Amino acid sequence: MTGDQPAESGSGSSSGPGKGDERPMPTDEELDRIPPLPLVVWAARCASYFLALGGIMLVSYAVYGFNTDPNSFPPGFRLNPLQAAVNFGWGLAGTLIGFFRPRYATAFVLAFAAFYTVIAGFGTFEGSALGMHLGTPAKIFYWIVVAFAWSAGLYALLKRSGEPN
Repeated sequence: MTGDQPAESGSGSSSGPGKGDERPMPTDEELDRIPPLPLVVWAARCASYFLALGGIMLVSYAVYGFNTDPNSFPPGFRLNPLQAAVNFGWGLAGTLIGFFRPRYATAFVLAFAAFYTVIAGFGTFEGSALGMHLGTPAKIFYWIVVAFAWSAGLYALLKRSGEPN
């Protein structure tokens, strides 16, 4: 003993929480009664992929220069700086909503789906989406993401509108 703390805690004179103040662990039955998170919340949380990818690419461009050819990066990381910034922004919003404000997940996922539908559409049919030159793998990826986002968002919206108030 160093003398900094007493050997036994007194009759509640300490300022920290005692053993009686701790919350008991939930039982298996209590955990089984907790409803699972809706699909739309998981869809919003999937935006963390866009946050990570956009962040990695923005840091890469900061290190190598913003005039670096995107094709010099490995497959899956061939984003131009504008595309990386857009992905980072949507990823940050989706991560914050998915993990901290899940009640806004439906609105976010539908807005995400609408925005990336425009990006995928312009990229596919115009060749350039708002200054972002998308390669074939990026176009396919965006169409898959858009299909998933629309299905999750519309499913949540229709499920919510079918519930009685």
